[in-house]
Amino acid sequence: MNKPDAAIRMSAASTVALLIASAQAPLGSTLIAVALPSIGIGIGADLVLITGLLVTGYLVVNVVFQGPAGKISDLVGHSRILWAGIFLYVIGAAFGLLAQGISLLFVSRCVMAAAGALVVPATLALLRLHVPPERRGRIFGLFGATMGIAAAGGPALGGEIVSLFGWRSVFLANLPFLAVSAFLLRAYPLPEKNTPMQRSLGRLAKSLDFVGIGLLALSLALLIVASKLDGAIFAALVLSAAVAGVTFVRWEAKATAPVFDPRLFCLPAFTAGTLMIAAQNFAMYGLLFELPQFFTVFRGTEPREIGYMLFLMMIGMVIAAPIGGQLTDRIGARQAALLGSLILFSGVLQLWQLGSFETPRDAIVALLMFGFGIGLCNAPAQAASMGAVEPSQAGMAAGVSSTMRYLGGILSILVLGAVLGSDGTVSVARHDVMIRLFTAAIVLSAIMSRRLPGASISTVKSA
Repeated sequence: MNKPDAAIRMSAASTVALLIASAQAPLGSTLIAVALPSIGIGIGADLVLITGLLVTGYLVVNVVFQGPAGKISDLVGHSRILWAGIFLYVIGAAFGLLAQGISLLFVSRCVMAAAGALVVPATLALLRLHVPPERRGRIFGLFGATMGIAAAGGPALGGEIVSLFGWRSVFLANLPFLAVSAFLLRAYPLPEKNTPMQRSLGRLAKSLDFVGIGLLALSLALLIVASKLDGAIFAALVLSAAVAGVTFVRWEAKATAPVFDPRLFCLPAFTAGTLMIAAQNFAMYGLLFELPQFFTVFRGTEPREIGYMLFLMMIGMVIAAPIGGQLTDRIGARQAALLGSLILFSGVLQLWQLGSFETPRDAIVALLMFGFGIGLCNAPAQAASMGAVEPSQAGMAAGVSSTMRYLGGILSILVLGAVLGSDGTVSVARHDVMIRLFTAAIVLSAIMSRRLPGASISTVKSA
């Protein structure tokens, strides 16, 4: 085998390893859904309690740790943090396997959430550093497709393994995938290209902005908890989150080693790509929660039919994500994102007739276009935003990007609760208001896409 062939094969194997590792976060968040009733019976716990602890708890930890994990990976090395995340997955799985009650199960889910928070920013940073600019769009397209497949396939996989091996098997489901990823990473190791600082734990601790981390964690945690409540408590939590968020931004602007460097948002491509992802997630997560409420309350539709409808949207995303990556490399991020935005806008525009839809089948074309548009937009937005930052800040940028992705979804759920209430029974007109808000988010995304690099992504700053 000649050296060029070896280099290509090494790059492919390493890419596969990183994609598999990063997919465990969305897979872990969704495959437990079908196991919750069995877990409740197995440990004798209330379903509402275990859902709150094992699902909401997972989300809180995963979102809160994304930003700090990215910053830490810049300091100690992205590969080291990736391996730490893989190790934590194993620890979390062991806790779940041994748990006899809700307490250890909760610890298990929190540990696995922290593992995902370490792995995803480290993976994005490694892809930014090791993938050449002319192939970056394609790889980030595969990244988006892999994450989508993992999220969409989680419930199906969870259902199968619970049926075959019992509910404890969901805590082990990630391990075979991680074993493959670890094997490939050992066989084809990725060198650290950002020359991380070698430091003791004490010196590392002094380099971390714990005040900023605390303020960020408080703001995001309050928002997530508020999304599960309503009334006066909801309003108080949202206001408190806003105060914590503003304080966080003010603190980071003055911090010597910020966990979220506000100067990243002075980079047009980073700002545009990040806001595109957040705006599109606002619309996507909103539809995932709104449409089931609409068809259940006003049309009496069975959950299975609604599930198939939403699955088609995910299929559109998965199919389009690698196409968007290839278009990014061929025609440039701006052109690829504008094409995706046009399709996305056409899809959401059809939903303006939601009040006339009698069955989920009426929404299939709109949702296929919606999913396809998001899939096309994801790769150019991600590739341009990550390509705009310095290699030394790749981890932090990845953490910011991941956090903004989640923030878009969290804000969508908050707005949805405020407009529709907890059960969506207010009126069809209120649902129409939400569709208008989703359309506004898509328009914002389209405007941001015009600020992406117009030429091939290879002209964006390379490592």
